[in-house]
Amino acid sequence: MILDFNNIEAVKKEHLKDGDGYVMNKREDVEGLGGIIINCIPPGSSIGIHKHTEDYEVCYVISGKAYEKYPDGSKALLEPGMVTYCPTGESHGLFNEFDEDFVFFGILPLNK
Repeated sequence: MILDFNNIEAVKKEHLKDGDGYVMNKREDVEGLGGIIINCIPPGSSIGIHKHTEDYEVCYVISGKAYEKYPDGSKALLEPGMVTYCPTGESHGLFNEFDEDFVFFGILPLNK
């Protein structure tokens, strides 16, 4: 199977997971797997802290910088080439506090 994200329209998601601003989201749901995404978080926008209950998430940073923040108040800087993993049952959010778009590729496999 090949997914061509060049042909998937980006959808503007306002206040994604109660975050600030908006995220441009390209998503394809694959039967038996889950979601595959490319997200662009503009400066000053975020995906709010949320818990992964039915899936887990692996993200590869394509461009820009952002902070991955956790419910305990800690955070980690994400930069191009880095991979972040949020296991099932854990919570995280992505916050772009920088001057350029933050773009990442993500896979959200379903728990079965």
